[in-house]
Parts: sequence; structure tokens; C-alpha cells
Amino acid sequence: MTAQQRLTLSLADARRLLVRHHGRPGSLTSVIRRLGTIQFDPLAPLGTNPDLVLQARVPGYRQGGWQDAAYRQRLLVDGWDKQASLIPPEHWWAQAPFHHWFARRWQQRGIDIDSPEARDILDQVGQRGPSTSLELGDQRSDPALRGSWYGPKRSRHLLKALWDSGRLMTHHRVNGRHAYDLPERVLPNGTREANVDEDDALQHLVVRRVQAAGLLRPAADAAVWLLPCRRAERDRIASRALDQGRLIELVVDGERYWATPEAVSLLDDNSASFGDAERSMRFLAPLDSLMWDRRGISRVFGFDYVWEVYKPREQRRWGYYVLPVLWGDRFIARFDAQCREGTLTIHAWHWEADIMPSRLPEGAPEALQRAARDFLGYLGADRVVLPRGGAGSRSPICMAKGGQMTYRPLYFRR
Repeated sequence: MTAQQRLTLSLADARRLLVRHHGRPGSLTSVIRRLGTIQFDPLAPLGTNPDLVLQARVPGYRQGGWQDAAYRQRLLVDGWDKQASLIPPEHWWAQAPFHHWFARRWQQRGIDIDSPEARDILDQVGQRGPSTSLELGDQRSDPALRGSWYGPKRSRHLLKALWDSGRLMTHHRVNGRHAYDLPERVLPNGTREANVDEDDALQHLVVRRVQAAGLLRPAADAAVWLLPCRRAERDRIASRALDQGRLIELVVDGERYWATPEAVSLLDDNSASFGDAERSMRFLAPLDSLMWDRRGISRVFGFDYVWEVYKPREQRRWGYYVLPVLWGDRFIARFDAQCREGTLTIHAWHWEADIMPSRLPEGAPEALQRAARDFLGYLGADRVVLPRGGAGSRSPICMAKGGQMTYRPLYFRR
């Protein structure tokens, strides 16, 4: 295939590409390499978003494993991509455009990362080693900052500016709070920024965004394409990547998408390893990179997903923290749940409209049993609390009982 040539895919092929890209089970290191970035979010009713992303792809993964990967093994570091994310340390050089962009934005807000106050904080970190915001800078509140996202302490704002601009990094976390350190003490040797070409770095960011999603529309929402440049500049960089063969343009059902050559090549790979991906069931994170472009997912899979975590309770249709359920190349359900102290509480289970709960497709009950068993193992849960019965859709679910899985039909209120 020549550079800039378009490839036309059917919807079925697009689904197959995405399932093969995201569904292949692999080791922690291979999944990190395949995705290139994992969005971070601190909410954790079922583990954090990185936990949920990894449990869907890494057999035997256990909740909290990403912290060992990031803060002991340094397979990942905290950085910025679509939002706050975990990225491989060897990608750190390409953070430079984000660092420059954030430094300018903070300057516009009156926070100067080159000020004496900023240098004092860097000196404190240099002398103390990894430290949290409770230990650094002036701890007094500034009345002018009350009500701001980062709180009323000016030192918190300055620490965030230093982190956003790459002057500080996350060494580890203390109860979710960043413990800041200098980059040279966090990054492995040879991974720091040095004489970075802006176009090369932006191209890396654009290609990585597509790589993480598997298949991504250029017209996806601005939140999906958050980058330290305008969209016209992104298009120029993407054209450069297309010319170099780093991206391939696809047309699916009349709409343009981008993909990496590695992802497209999966369509011609007949390895037996893809069989498991195309038959298994998995519970996906709300911010899984497969789910980033929700309009694209709706077009390709016919699945309309809305994350309602920030909606008032009375405005939610599906629930607070709802996980999509993907079986092969079909989204068949979604459920709202939380896990505390070894107890998984399922608040609601919603089948898709084309699924008859009383007569599930062949293979679905067994796939659901396996998925539920693995999910309970990931959570370390040994007890399941189900919603009260009532009129509504009939929903079978797997429960742990004495180490064994049993299959029970239940009634859930929509």
C-alpha cells in the first residue's frame, strides 16, 4: 500500500480490527507497548481506570498492579496525553510540546515556573527527595484562589505548573497524592528530553493517540484530540505521518479513520491467538482507549455509551460508574457496580436491546461465567451483592460461591 492511499473497510472488518487490537491477551509489558498510553483517573469504585484497562487485557492481572509497574519497575511514568495518563518512560522526550504549552498557559494565569518561588520548590525537592504537596512550598491559603480546581494554596498551583511543564515528575503516590521528584531521579537513563524537534514530537503524539484507540476518526471530538496545537497543525502533522507510512487512512461506512500499519496488518493475521479475543467476554473501563471516540464506537458497533459519573443522580439513565460488556465483536450489556472490602455490589445490569435475557446467544452464558470469575479474581472479591428483584429485564449473572461459579437468572429494575 502506498503512502496516502486510502483503504476501504466494511463495518465488520472495522470491528474485527478493533477486537484484535484491543482483545488480544498479553503480558503487562506487551500491552503497554501495544497501547502506548493509558488514561489515568483517580475514581476507583472498581479499581482505577488503569486497573480496568489492564485487567481486560492481561490474564491474571490484580487490582493495583499498575502502581508496581509505574513506581517500582518504571515501565510507566505519569505524563500527559489525551488527559493525565501513564506512558512508557521512553516516550518522555515527546512530552516537550505539552510542557511548553502548559508553561505558557500557567504564565497567562500568573504562575511563573521560572520565578524565585518555583526555584525554591525545586531546591526543596532536590534536598528532600520525593515529597507531596503537604511538604512543599508555602502552605498558607490565598483568598484569591478559593474555589479553584487545585485548592486555595498557591504552592499547589505552582507544583501543578511545575509538573505540567516537566520540571517535576511523579516519583510515586501517597494515598493518591503525587510524591514529586526531579526528572533525572525518576526517568531511566537516556529517556530525558534533549534537543527535541517539535514536529517529530507532535507526530509521535498524534500517532500514539491513534495507536491507543486502534481506529480513530480525524473528526472525533476535541476532547479525544486534545493536543498542544490547533487542529490545522494536527492535520499537517498527520499528513506527514501518512506520507511516512506511520499512519494509514481508512474509509469505513463513508467516514474517514486513521490507523497504524500494525493495527491494519491484524486483519491479515490468521494466528490462532486471535480466536480467544473474538470469543471472549470482557468488562471494559469507562475511559478505555477503545471507548474514547464514543461516536465512532456508535457508528462501528451500534453501541451508544455515555459516562454519567458527573451527572446528578436523577439525570442518570444507566448508573454512576458503568462498564461496557464486550463479547467478541458485540457490545451486549453494561453494568453499574462498586467493590469494597472484598464485596462486589452490582447496582444494575442492563442488556442491550437486541439481547433476549431469557435466551442468550449460544456461548454467552459460559463466556459470562469466565469473565465474572476473572473479574472477581482481579478485584480480590469473594462476595457479590445483587440488586433487589423487581419488574424489568431478566439478567443472568455469575456469582462466586465456595470458590465455584454458579449461574443465576435475576430480575433487575431498569
